[in-house]
Amino acid sequence: MSNWVKNNPGTPQPKAPDLAVVFFENFSKDNPGRFPSAVTETKGGKSVTSIQPVKEGSDIQANFFDMWRQEHADADLQDVPGDMVTTSGSGLDPHITLENAEYQLDRVASKWAQDTKQNPAKVRQQIEEIVQEKAFAPFGGLAGEKMINVLEVNLELRQRFGAPA
Repeated sequence: MSNWVKNNPGTPQPKAPDLAVVFFENFSKDNPGRFPSAVTETKGGKSVTSIQPVKEGSDIQANFFDMWRQEHADADLQDVPGDMVTTSGSGLDPHITLENAEYQLDRVASKWAQDTKQNPAKVRQQIEEIVQEKAFAPFGGLAGEKMINVLEVNLELRQRFGAPA
């Protein structure tokens, strides 16, 4: 358990230690400046642990990947569209890049062909046409990559092929 819980009797006791504090206390001390660090201070007779931010200019995700890559140098990596790994996983933003949609085209077409019992090549061609038709460039094409609205594409797929079985 973290020092804060140990030194504050009467507070609800968590079932597990504060994992963030354990991580920062044990991991970041071996990697100074690369990751946030835990600092424990005594305030008003109580021990309080706080997380100190990384120095400006540090990229924590890149640091984690670099460390992982060093440990897994023989791992076979595949190039994927950037927005597949850098955007929110919340599902609230329905837009992905056209490149991302094209990357997923074979998998999506295969599943739709299987569910609707249609020719996979024909289904793929139809889905590709829908994706190209729905693609747009932000700001009227003045800036940014072409995008598609996944919700609009999915609605069009349901309209064209019916609901999957």
